[in-house]
Amino acid sequence: MATKLSAGEKVRIGFDYGLDANGKKIIKRKSFTIMPGATDDQVYTASNNFASLCEKPLLKIEKIENYELQA
Repeated sequence: MATKLSAGEKVRIGFDYGLDANGKKIIKRKSFTIMPGATDDQVYTASNNFASLCEKPLLKIEKIENYELQA
């Protein structure tokens, strides 16, 4: 049976950069490594604090968890 081992976590913050010539939303993203053991609330708060320093509006916050599978 395979087991999974944590290979790190990161947060990706998406910002609204308006629309392109075809009317499609332009989203620019910034990614940061998350400290192991950080709670979802801590990640959310830190992401919002970072976004408040930026000029563009915040669209979304994504938490990405990577795992390595081993036999």
